[in-house]
Amino acid sequence: MTDRTAVPTLPTAESDAAGTTVGTPGAGAAVTSAAGRVRRRRRSLTTMLLAASAVLAAVAFSFSSPYFLSGDNLVNLMEDVALAGLLAVPATFLMMSGHVDLSVGAAAAFTGIVLAGTAPGSGMVVAVLLAVLTGLLIGLINGLLVTVAEVNSIAMTFAAMSLLRGLAYLIPSGLAISLPGFRALGNTRPFLGIGLPTLIFVVVLVAGLLLARSAVGRRSRRIGMMPAVGRLDRWPERRWVIGLFVVSGLAAALVGLIRTSQLGTGLPTAALGIELTVVTAVLLGGARMSGGWASVPGTMLALLTISIVDNGMSLANVTSYASQVFHAALLVLALIIDRPRRWIRRPREAAPEPAAT
Repeated sequence: MTDRTAVPTLPTAESDAAGTTVGTPGAGAAVTSAAGRVRRRRRSLTTMLLAASAVLAAVAFSFSSPYFLSGDNLVNLMEDVALAGLLAVPATFLMMSGHVDLSVGAAAAFTGIVLAGTAPGSGMVVAVLLAVLTGLLIGLINGLLVTVAEVNSIAMTFAAMSLLRGLAYLIPSGLAISLPGFRALGNTRPFLGIGLPTLIFVVVLVAGLLLARSAVGRRSRRIGMMPAVGRLDRWPERRWVIGLFVVSGLAAALVGLIRTSQLGTGLPTAALGIELTVVTAVLLGGARMSGGWASVPGTMLALLTISIVDNGMSLANVTSYASQVFHAALLVLALIIDRPRRWIRRPREAAPEPAAT
């Protein structure tokens, strides 16, 4: 007798914009709709909370310190935002595509060491070019290893962070390298007392806002919404992600140049911990660690809130250890917010029909 046992057809798995795997068409539409509602509510709530936190923190610190609203302090605050923001804009596009670059802080320090170490022998112009090329090369290597060698971006850039920070200490034996004659980039205030780094950041921010609404943002989000397993199977996606890592490396080199110019020295400890501030700001701004969504305005609002609190705590003579605790707590909060799928109630799917005998 022929075995006529019916094998239930397995539903095709698709990944919606929230990264939720769905099965049957009816259940898929319901889950996608629920994911969209949760995502919109989450973004709106996060934006309101960040805006309220920024305003409340600014008001509180303006009462607690007479220097908070002074012109010099506001300029310093904007320069702090600018340095992290130069890294946060490309980091937002990277996270759109489902990747993270944790090496930017160490890359900035290493390019500063390259600049300060090569300038006396080769001249300032050649040293600047070498520093920029170093940043581009770091981004290229990160991108190739993530896409071609298929190394997880968090693991890969964490290893790069450790390597580059170690080299930044090793080359000068842990000492600062003095660099006189390179102060204009980080200290010039050409417009209304606003520093040149802030003006550069404004240009980068405007470019990021425009690109996020263009084909650049759409393609980055589309790559991030792909299933993680096959996201980098094709060369067009690989080239795109490599390009994003190269831009991230270029931004790290620019931050390294600015920081070296501000200090007048190449420091192994330059930009220490800035990568965690950047990742926290991108996540708090509404990004998803797995990719598919990120917001440049949200990232900037989160970064502004973090910088206001850091600045106010510094004026209040709060120890830097408390600032580390604050950043760590924010990162944990951002990672919790990044898990919207746990808030979606999946509709109950119909059980498969019993097998015929």
